[in-house]
Amino acid sequence: MSFPTSIFSTIQRQGEQSIGDEPFFEVRIENDGDGNPIYVARSPIPNADPSLNVWFIVKMSYDGNGFLSRVQQPNAGGNFIYSYDDRATYFA
Repeated sequence: MSFPTSIFSTIQRQGEQSIGDEPFFEVRIENDGDGNPIYVARSPIPNADPSLNVWFIVKMSYDGNGFLSRVQQPNAGGNFIYSYDDRATYFA
């Protein structure tokens, strides 16, 4: 599956390895049955426990053709305050 170039450009501008002064030492991804990422979580803590509230999570949705159609941040806002284990509960 290919993504439009602009998505990767945006990720690069925000910093694939960091946002601001916070480096990402841990990244977790949950994929759907087609291999598309649904949840992408980042933590500035190396080997972060998925149950701890030290993650920033985004949820991605796809249209009927399998193209990325939406990227959501948690309803509560904030940065590294979420638990990866509870990722599905943060989105309406």
